[in-house]
Amino acid sequence: MSGPLTAVLKAFGAGVHSVDEVVVRTGLSRDVVDAAIGHLVRAGRLESRELAIGCPDGGCGSCASGQVDGSAGCGASGPSERRSGPVLVTLSLRRPH
Repeated sequence: MSGPLTAVLKAFGAGVHSVDEVVVRTGLSRDVVDAAIGHLVRAGRLESRELAIGCPDGGCGSCASGQVDGSAGCGASGPSERRSGPVLVTLSLRRPH
């Protein structure tokens, strides 16, 4: 019998592409998977990279999280000068060097 940390590592080793896929493959609850991923990232067993794309030039109406009326779905009033906004995070097994 393996624990949640081992199950999550095995799922990533088998090539899962999302946290939802880890939940399905392992049968663990989302809360347990989120906690396991957080622990494994802190322990250096998983690597987490943020691929920031920032807010679109067309404003919130052209953003995937934007509302139909053009308002921001993320809580921001509009595109940031810092180009902050929704980000994509990738998780992968950390490979030994």
